[in-house]
Amino acid sequence: MGSTNTNTTERRMFLPFQAVANFFKEPGGPKCPECASVIIDDACPNLDCPLKVTEWITRWCSPEALNIPGLGQPEAEQLAKLRLVLHPGELYGLSPGDWARIEGVSADQLDEIQRQMEASKSPKPSALLHGLRLPGVSASMAKRLIEEIGSIDSLQETKPKRLQEIDGIDEAMAFGVYRWFRDSVNKQALKMLDQNGFNFTD
Repeated sequence: MGSTNTNTTERRMFLPFQAVANFFKEPGGPKCPECASVIIDDACPNLDCPLKVTEWITRWCSPEALNIPGLGQPEAEQLAKLRLVLHPGELYGLSPGDWARIEGVSADQLDEIQRQMEASKSPKPSALLHGLRLPGVSASMAKRLIEEIGSIDSLQETKPKRLQEIDGIDEAMAFGVYRWFRDSVNKQALKMLDQNGFNFTD
């Protein structure tokens, strides 16, 4: 009888410790090969994952977006892995010391990159929107959105119901675009780009 009571008491004492251990237990499932975050809905949820940052910077610099050919994927990968940028807005605030950490970029190449970056500050609205990498927004969809909504500033305030009226945009995409503008990292990117002379009103 005494042994049974002891076992029951031990089990009761163990349960809270087990609950705490389960709380801190690392989630299961496939992981991102770059940052080891657990994949959710077939995508890495980590906003500062170097792979995701590289993809965003590469899109930003593409000919369909801001057209900065001197800053290719190798340079974007280094910027992301060194945690020098989290979003395109931070590209325009990099110091000479930051650029010096990027391997394989000569002084002449850096001058050309910076010239291209300065020229990129006057893009077509659709190219700028494409470079922001909103979920599901391709280069052609960016053009359609600008034609329908008018500007990126106006798009920020557009409700999902209105977005769904545009050909090619379903409910999931409409809410994805709406949420993108309300994310803190994306808001910071837009603010920094605005401070560097980008125009979101035209």
